[in-house]
Amino acid sequence: MKKVFLSPSTLNLFRECPRCFYLHMKYEIKRPRGPMPSIAIGLDSVFKKYFDYYRSIGELPPDLRKEMSGHLIERLKPTYYYDISKGYCILGKLDDCLVTDEGTYVPLDHKTRASAARDVHPAYQLQMEVYCMLMDGNGLKAGDRAYLLYYFPLSVSPEEGAGSIAFGMDIKRVDVDVNHAEEVIKQAVKCIESSALPEASEECEYCGWIEQAGGKWPSVSDVKSQRELKREAPEPEVAEEEQEYKDELF
Repeated sequence: MKKVFLSPSTLNLFRECPRCFYLHMKYEIKRPRGPMPSIAIGLDSVFKKYFDYYRSIGELPPDLRKEMSGHLIERLKPTYYYDISKGYCILGKLDDCLVTDEGTYVPLDHKTRASAARDVHPAYQLQMEVYCMLMDGNGLKAGDRAYLLYYFPLSVSPEEGAGSIAFGMDIKRVDVDVNHAEEVIKQAVKCIESSALPEASEECEYCGWIEQAGGKWPSVSDVKSQRELKREAPEPEVAEEEQEYKDELF
């Protein structure tokens, strides 16, 4: 059996719509998407360099010291993996990780918004829980929490111009429940191993569009045939400048 890799992104896809998840994971049929905004990627890179500076001197960034104590993890892997069962593995790319004074590992994740966040989105809750599972699975004892670091624009100085954009920071603590993540994973695996196409979520805009347009969902046998044709077709060439728009969902 080919190993199946599950990430916070695909598990949240399952949470949103089992049918879209099933087609994505089992038949590599992905949701359509448009161009991805690159501003968030650019900001994320800037913040990571900022954190790397404080990592190099063994201190926490000043913005975090009011909310937590400890230091940033010395060596942050690009991707963490953990085999949860035969044939299944979870993976994730942490933005950063706090090592507390007690020696526990607490995931940190950068988020860019237009304003401060009111609460923790369910997708981010699951994401942080999976990250804690990855920490434990890699021999790094996870704590009972994680932190979302929200960045949002505040103002521009009229005298200095656009180069003076000031950003605010909002830190949200996430109380993790690993049992919740394990149950989502269990149901996601059950979905993948099913021989029947799952029901679509009532809230899924993608599935809803197909039904409103008078489309008909193919049978599983039709999907298998389409998959074989897709495998036989030559891969289209993608220009270098278009790479950033490719689907990066695991």
